[in-house]
Amino acid sequence: MSVVDTVQMLELRTKKAAGLIAMLRKEKAELQEKFDLVNTHNAELEEYVESFATSNKIIEESIANAMENLASIEGLDDIPLFDDTALELEAAEGFTSGDSLGSEEIDLDELLDDTPAL
Repeated sequence: MSVVDTVQMLELRTKKAAGLIAMLRKEKAELQEKFDLVNTHNAELEEYVESFATSNKIIEESIANAMENLASIEGLDDIPLFDDTALELEAAEGFTSGDSLGSEEIDLDELLDDTPAL
């Protein structure tokens, strides 16, 4: 192999190396952009976590205060619950499930009798 051939091979290898270095620099820049974006999103998420923790603490304190207020009411536990509550809940559940009165079961004349005269 002649000196000219060796120099040409060396030149070709340096061009390939320069191309590879340029490609790696471009890839590094792209990865740096992605890394910066991930860091930005991470910072945002950390702010959300901090905000959530603060809100959660406020809610817990409010619930604790409400429980203390309820506990301070004397005789609250001695008050009986209304028996009608269960019936009202059952009627509401029946209404939402479609067990309500149909239009054929409603007497329109009876409804009109209850209206005030003009």
